[in-house]
Amino acid sequence: MVNTRKLEQLMKRSGPARTPGKGQPDTMPVRRGLALSGGPAQRNDIASPPAEAPVVPWNAEAWDHLDAVTPDTRVEKNVRLFNQHARTPAVTAMFDVLRTQLVQTFRKRGYRCLGIASPYADAGASFVTAGLLASFARRSDLHVVGLDLNFADPALHRYFEAVPNGPILPALTGEIPIESHLRRANSALALGFNQPAPQTAQGNAAFPAEDFADFVQDILGFIAPDFIICDLPPLLKGDTAMNLLPGIDAVLVVSDSRKTSAEDIAACERVLDDQAAFLGVVMNRAAAAPEGR
Repeated sequence: MVNTRKLEQLMKRSGPARTPGKGQPDTMPVRRGLALSGGPAQRNDIASPPAEAPVVPWNAEAWDHLDAVTPDTRVEKNVRLFNQHARTPAVTAMFDVLRTQLVQTFRKRGYRCLGIASPYADAGASFVTAGLLASFARRSDLHVVGLDLNFADPALHRYFEAVPNGPILPALTGEIPIESHLRRANSALALGFNQPAPQTAQGNAAFPAEDFADFVQDILGFIAPDFIICDLPPLLKGDTAMNLLPGIDAVLVVSDSRKTSAEDIAACERVLDDQAAFLGVVMNRAAAAPEGR
């Protein structure tokens, strides 16, 4: 764990030039991995645990009645190769460590809903979300719902090589039942994929902030998973992510070691101030340390 000053040193620059583009899936060279970065010690006290509420038992019957994920038989070769690499032991082990850290933190603070976001697009938030969800899927004693809330460029289905079943917005606003949109990956993981809709073509999802908070509570009350993990839109582009924060307990920020600056991380922390706990930074595409260090 390193602090923000160390993070800035690792990134070696403070004002990166950005080149827009989808770039999905997020490229992760074989010799690069994830590095976790925490903030100063006082970040541990950013948000006090919420008032203790009765925990609804997991609804196995509702879970079993969810439709299964539909595999995509037309996955592009580069996507399939990327996913194969993401399933190698070296990569999955890092996500398992992150999963354990998050479970411990969430249980200690009483959190249920995690958001994963980056300052700007293409830093790897969807990749980190998918890797973490896959890690939870390997742990049968917990039940997790994953939601793709990146309305402009949803990508979670690509990492699971699955067919998305339409935009998530109608489920979020209550136009369709939650259970009609969620898909069961296995006994531990259910997924809410997403597709662009006309009203979200520019990434601006038109819904009241309270709608998502109600949506989260509906999931917790209906299926009662242990945790909900959300792939969020970029924090520093538009206000869509801010509309989602009222339903989020805590946020992990994903940085790209090649282009994210310390100023970007500080700006994200300001966005999250008084909205959701800032758990720290996951550094994607961080150069692996030399052997022996």
